[in-house]
Amino acid sequence: MANWAPILEPETSLAVEAKAAVRAVAQFVRAGEYPPMIRLKREPALYENSLLFGYLALAGWGSDWLELTGEHLNLAIEEASTYQKPGLERGLSGLGWTVEHLAATLGENAQENDGAADPGEDLNEETDRAVLRGLARDSPGTHYDLLTGVVGCGVYFLERMPRDSAAQGLRMVLTRLENMAEQREDGIAWHSGPELLPRGQRENWPNGYYNLGIAHGIPGILYFLSEAAAAGIEPKRCRRLLDGAMAWFLAQRRPAGSRSWYGDWIADGKQGDSRLAWCYGDLGIVAVLLQVARRSGRADWLNFSRELLDVCMKRSGGEAEAGVNDAPLCHGAAGVAHIFNRIYQAEGDPRCRKIAVAWYKRALAMRREGAGIAGFSTFLRLRSSGQILWEPNPAFIDGAIGVALALLGAVTSVNPAWDRMLVLSGRDYHGRP
Repeated sequence: MANWAPILEPETSLAVEAKAAVRAVAQFVRAGEYPPMIRLKREPALYENSLLFGYLALAGWGSDWLELTGEHLNLAIEEASTYQKPGLERGLSGLGWTVEHLAATLGENAQENDGAADPGEDLNEETDRAVLRGLARDSPGTHYDLLTGVVGCGVYFLERMPRDSAAQGLRMVLTRLENMAEQREDGIAWHSGPELLPRGQRENWPNGYYNLGIAHGIPGILYFLSEAAAAGIEPKRCRRLLDGAMAWFLAQRRPAGSRSWYGDWIADGKQGDSRLAWCYGDLGIVAVLLQVARRSGRADWLNFSRELLDVCMKRSGGEAEAGVNDAPLCHGAAGVAHIFNRIYQAEGDPRCRKIAVAWYKRALAMRREGAGIAGFSTFLRLRSSGQILWEPNPAFIDGAIGVALALLGAVTSVNPAWDRMLVLSGRDYHGRP
């Protein structure tokens, strides 16, 4: 795996605090005795547990974590039939991605340490068939997005390359995206029609919108097209779509002086300000654009991305300015810290390192003894009443498991490649993993 350096200096008070928080979350998840949730009402998927346990094993935190990884993955595979959706978030592609990722990553680690690894059986053959069947149905109302739609299926198949079934899946995703694309004067875009929106958004935006966030929007497509081309899947076709999509996306930059360059979405030709987050906002967007620019060798895209990164750094002074209320990956302090850490490791910009450390410190300061999951809670504001709730959420994307993984990436030399599921990094498709 690519080189990775811990960003928190060993044995400093901040590193010690981060390690203690990771251990506390891991032990909480291991026990599996979660307090009641008011709104979320869901425990993490078993494969989410495995992701945390697997990275603890990779970090050398004890052989029992490796055993637990296998136990939870086996249980998750046994329950695969209960996954009603093909997507990444609590769906079949999320399960398959985790199985594939951990098998390859832990296998590579075994080779480095023991000189050999037993590849064993392919645990994802049936998952491949199920996801391919779903892509072949081409049902109306299917979303293109990362967490619930066809881009998420594509991210799963990227992790499966170079298998023939993965190449087939990637070509099918490419075709689906091509069929969903909208040719516009300024490039290529993908519209989220009202049938794809949650009820509250559908009432506000009856004509739909163009989604600009990673979680459900066009940046996920940009990442997929760039990675599929790098994996050798119809590169000319991918690049034609990518060139058009990037032309459109870069043209949507808001006027000079705007607080953020991009809003959450464009509805009726208008954008608003966005927070500093993975799911929606400039920081998640720049994490994708930097990768696309590097993969494509486009200096103009890289210059644009680095200008946007400067904007993000200027907005990173504190929680209020960034719109951050809690710690999780999705739109919390640990997510902001991890993205700046990932960019620092790739770009070598010391400003990103300084900002990442500050955000790790903020994430740890949000921990409250005796509350939530090992002290971490998820912030919710009810749309109907404005009431604020703090949920004890253990999940990966918006809960404590993701916080623990981000903190682990700050204190160990293990490349946190789990963030490929969040399209924050990419693979070397000519090797493993």
